[in-house]
Amino acid sequence: MISWIKNHFIPHNGNDHRPHILRSNNTRNIVFLIIFLEIFTFLIPTLTYIKRTGGMAAVLPAVLANLTNEERHSEKLQSLTTNPILVKAATMKAEDMATKGYFAHTSPEGKTPWYWLELAGYDYQYAGENLAINFTDSKDVASAWMNSPTHKANIVKGNYTEMGTGVAFGTYEGKETVFVAQVYANPAKKVAVNPEPEKVAINKPEDVKNTATIVDAESVLGAETVKQSEDIVTTIPVAIDTPTQQPNFLERAFASPRNTSNIILFIIFVIISTALTLYVFIKMKNHHYGIITNGLIILALILAILIGNYYLSNRSMLVTQSLDYSSENK
Repeated sequence: MISWIKNHFIPHNGNDHRPHILRSNNTRNIVFLIIFLEIFTFLIPTLTYIKRTGGMAAVLPAVLANLTNEERHSEKLQSLTTNPILVKAATMKAEDMATKGYFAHTSPEGKTPWYWLELAGYDYQYAGENLAINFTDSKDVASAWMNSPTHKANIVKGNYTEMGTGVAFGTYEGKETVFVAQVYANPAKKVAVNPEPEKVAINKPEDVKNTATIVDAESVLGAETVKQSEDIVTTIPVAIDTPTQQPNFLERAFASPRNTSNIILFIIFVIISTALTLYVFIKMKNHHYGIITNGLIILALILAILIGNYYLSNRSMLVTQSLDYSSENK
């Protein structure tokens, strides 16, 4: 192994002061490898819709949910749990946008974001919604949201405890594209309140009845807990505690083709840069300039691909103004 590294990276008499990795034949092989990897890790997932049959479409919600929690962790906030009812609401919203070809929080018929929560059967106290369209990389979506102050505020809002992510394929402005909706919320709480005790004789306190009725906290203006006179108040959460699905390595790779491609290209860039640097500084005279040229060709190709990938991924991606609301302003 040491001998292989020496021959490929370090100029010495044994390799005629020409590191193998920078020779012309290996340069051609590396260029072909870069092009092959670019096609299969970025171009095919980005420019085709094979994701319709279970690729990106199947894993993107889990990846986006995981990225959202990573952002919350960076702000020292607790993770949001994935609630299947919120997933249903977000999916219905994404499908409605995809079917009708609009991109907004309120539909052309005037359906507001909380319409989908109510339709799915989610009773909320606070809720918010982030939308994105024309994306090809899930990490780019998360980055775009975090680079927008209003979208970031939704993601890191302390009031939220749950989330759901929905993805749909449709047409927007004549172009087939991907719609994504991510909903954040915390469930409305049910409050158990003891009614006034029955009027009984002072000398018979044992006759007092202590039954409880359930009232909805939404009906109490801005209250998380309710006090009525000297009644006992108990808060009962109704959240569905479903742990956020953790995407595996392949799911992350397929759902973030540009990020995957960038990692591979960066590794190759570091390897070639290391070999080139060693060659320049170790062999201080009588350089084989063809060796240097080969290394520079590879580095230039990688930089060109990185720039091109960024352009293809971000040329038309949009995020609309984020929205958050509470049960009090329905």
